[in-house]
Formats: sequence, C-alpha cells, structure tokens
Amino acid sequence: MSFFSLLSLLLLTLFFTSCQKDEAAVTDSQQLTFRDPQSFAYSPDSVGVGDSVLITFDLGNDADCGHVQIQVSGPDGNGWHGGQPTTPDSGIATLVFVPDSPGEYEVRAKYTRTGKPSSCDFESTKWLVSQDLILVGGAEEGDSTSMDTCDSFFTGEVVTCDSSARQVVFTYVSDKDLNHLKIQGGLTNGVQGDVEVVVTGADLDVEQKTPGHSSNRVIILTGSAAACDTIMITVTWTSTNAGDTITGDWSATGGLGVDPLVCE
Repeated sequence: MSFFSLLSLLLLTLFFTSCQKDEAAVTDSQQLTFRDPQSFAYSPDSVGVGDSVLITFDLGNDADCGHVQIQVSGPDGNGWHGGQPTTPDSGIATLVFVPDSPGEYEVRAKYTRTGKPSSCDFESTKWLVSQDLILVGGAEEGDSTSMDTCDSFFTGEVVTCDSSARQVVFTYVSDKDLNHLKIQGGLTNGVQGDVEVVVTGADLDVEQKTPGHSSNRVIILTGSAAACDTIMITVTWTSTNAGDTITGDWSATGGLGVDPLVCE
C-alpha cells in the first residue's frame, strides 16, 4: 500500500472518530435537565400606603404540588407577616399584599414538597429572600388600611431524619389575637434524653411529658399570639426508633392539626 493510501485511511479514521465524539456529547447534553433559578416579581414595585401589590414567586420548576409560602417584612421591625401555604400552579405562586406604613419591605418565600416522592418529586427549598424591595410612599391623610389580615394555618415539615438525629419545624399563624394559645403533639417512641424546643415569633411556655413508662414524648406549648404573626417551633431530638413515622398527631388552637410526619 502506497504512502498516500495510508495517509488517506488515517485521515478518514480521524474524521469518523471526531463525529462519534460530537454525537456522544450531544446525546449527553440532551439527557441533562436544567433548573431555572427562583425569581420574584412585584406589580407594581413602588406604591403608596393602602395600595395593593401582587407578589409573584416563580419556583422555576413547573411544580403543581406541594406548598409555597410568601412572607413580607416591613419597616416596623415586627418580623415576617405571611400568607397561607398555597399549591403552586406550574411553579407559580402569588400573594396580594397591602402595606400599612411607608418604607421598604422585604419579601421571602419557600417551597415545601408534600406527599410521597412518587407523586411530588420536586425539591423543597429553604427561605429564599428577594434581592428587590417593595418601596412604599406616604399615605394621604385619613388612609388607614391595615396589613394584619390573614388566614389561620398550622403546618409541619421534616428537616432532619438520619439514623438517630431528628428535627421537625411547625409553623402556626392565627387570624386573630389569642390570649390562650395551646399547641400540643407527640414524638414516637425511642426518644433519647431531653428534647430541644426552640420557639420564634411568640413567647410560649414549653412542657415535656413522658406518658407512663414509655419512651414517647408529649410536647405542650402555651401562651398568647398576635394576629397574623408567624410562630415557628423547631423540635430537635435523638431517637433509637428506625421507623419512618417520627411524630404523632399535633393540634393547635382554632381546630387546626398536623398529621404524623414521616421520613422520606
């Protein structure tokens, strides 16, 4: 075989090898799915006291299951005021907000997957704070619209669930001022030592009980609550129980309840 024949054969081999690599790269790229970042939008983003602002939170994942919470924090320094958890529509959730005083307002949101992964396989998020502020100008004399209007709700979610460490977070909001608030629930058997209970958003007394000679634990929280304030209860403990169900039923004033929480 001549030198030119060998050279032609070598060039042809290199050409086909390069094409195969390009096709493989395209195939690998087509198999990847990319998640868009979450985003916030306000309509309008600059208003006066008493005007309505439509807050839109885009999860970027087209979810139509689970819960989204959107909350606003104003210049009064009283913390986050929140909307009731809602089911997103194609990854979109909204909240209508009416400011009651001039200043700058921050917005945050989070998504919580609910149910079994087979029916809702989107990833839960932590609280995501918008980089953009809602700017509210002064009100005309006599305008006294209030933002303290909300619906009562009570939710729970599992944060940590490994071989022994457990952590769950309950969120409670009342639609009216409460002088006598009671939140109560249990942890399944296998609890080791003292349970750590941290409450934010209210000053609540915490009591722990061990029924009979069991290793279960009953947590009772009592106190008062202001209308529309978000109360978060973080419960942390260790357990020898390898079962998936880690809490019992929880209840709260207003006829609200949370079903047993399950590790997934």
